[in-house]
Amino acid sequence: MGLTLTVVQYLVYLFFALVIFNNNDILWLSSGISYVIATILAYILHSRITWKERKPTNFGIAMFFVWNILTSFLIAPFFTWFFGLAKPTYNFLYSLSFSMGLDFAYEFIESTTIFILVTIVTLILNYLFYDKLVFGDKAKAKKTPAKTTIKSSPVKSIAKTKSTKKPTKSKAKK
Repeated sequence: MGLTLTVVQYLVYLFFALVIFNNNDILWLSSGISYVIATILAYILHSRITWKERKPTNFGIAMFFVWNILTSFLIAPFFTWFFGLAKPTYNFLYSLSFSMGLDFAYEFIESTTIFILVTIVTLILNYLFYDKLVFGDKAKAKKTPAKTTIKSSPVKSIAKTKSTKKPTKSKAKK
């Protein structure tokens, strides 16, 4: 689930960062837009797959979207800006890729590394928030009994057909 959402978010992010805006100075906007799109998809998938056995809390749906708006326009852009300050790291990665014969543009290395770091931070924060506040507590989850069928083994079937009584010796009268 997380991998699918991350791939979608990354592709949207790259599209906006490298095609639409073509400027690493506004990576925060690409980050925000990609996060909004991934959020809508995330709620649909999480409510139907990840936490399908739990109902959202009373204000779970609202909290989900409020949290993701905050994450989209405050938390993710803040960490995008913060990780963007690590220019020496991106220069090192660019030099390393160049020395290895890889033809990556500096902008690609910078934007991808920032995206990965921001994604790690927000995935952890999102999981904790969704698990505790949006989809409720595990203990309160409505548990449905699992449907199980018990098949008897051939050994037990054979044992049941045999009589457990000891054969009695009949005394024949002569």
